[in-house]
Amino acid sequence: MPVYRVAKSSYGPMNPPVREGTKRRAWSRWDTPGRTVYASDSPETAFIEALAWAHDEAASRNRAIRKTADLFGISAKAAREMVEADWLKAGNMQPGWLPSIWRDGRRVYKLTFPEGWWVDVMSSGTLSAISAGLEDVLLKRGISGTLTLSEVTSNDRKLTTRIATWLREEVTLEDGTQPLGIRFTSKYGRSAETDGTSWAYWMRTIDAGLSVEPVGVDSGEPIELTDAAFTRALRFHRIDSR
Repeated sequence: MPVYRVAKSSYGPMNPPVREGTKRRAWSRWDTPGRTVYASDSPETAFIEALAWAHDEAASRNRAIRKTADLFGISAKAAREMVEADWLKAGNMQPGWLPSIWRDGRRVYKLTFPEGWWVDVMSSGTLSAISAGLEDVLLKRGISGTLTLSEVTSNDRKLTTRIATWLREEVTLEDGTQPLGIRFTSKYGRSAETDGTSWAYWMRTIDAGLSVEPVGVDSGEPIELTDAAFTRALRFHRIDSR
C-alpha cells in the first residue's frame, strides 16, 4: 500500500535529519537516534502533519497579539491590525498566509515500505507494555500507572522519543524480528476523506552503514494551490496561501 510524504524536493523523501545527542526539543515525536521518516495514509493527512508548524505559529502569534492588546489597553482586533500593518510594512507575508515558496520547494511523494510489522502505539496493549518496560523512566517523569493517549500524543519530546528509542532498540517478536517503526493516528484526528493514520519508519539499513533503504519511492508530484487535499489542510489550520 502506498503512503504519502511531503518533503523538500532538494533533499528528497528519504533524507530526514540525523538525530543525535540529548537535546530533543526539536525532534519529531517518534524520532530516535539515527533517522526516522514519516508518512501518512493520504495526501491530506500528510499536508496536515507537514503544516503543523504553521498551526503552532498561528497560536503563538495569537498569544502575542493578546499580550499586545493588554499592554496598550486596546482590543484584540486593534492589536491584530497593528501587528499585520507592521508585517506588511516590512515586506513580509500577512500573518496567516503560507508563502508560495513553501509549496514550490516541496513535492508529495508516494512511498512503499517493506513487509514487516509496526508498533501500534495507540493500542491499549502497547500502552501497557511500554508502561511496564519503562516504569522507572516514567516514574521519574511523574507518570504512575499506565500510559494514556494524552501522554503519547503530547509535545513532551523527551518522553515520546525515549519511548520510541526503547521500542526500536528493545522490542522484538519471538522470531527475532524488530518493528519497522510506529503506526499512530494523527493527533489532529480523522476526516471524511482519511483515517488520519501515519507511520514513523526507522531507517535501520542506512543507519547501519548500508547505502540503500528497502523503500519504494516515486518521483513525487508538485503541490498545486488548487490541490483539494492541500486546500483542506490549509482550511484545517486556518491559514491561506497564494
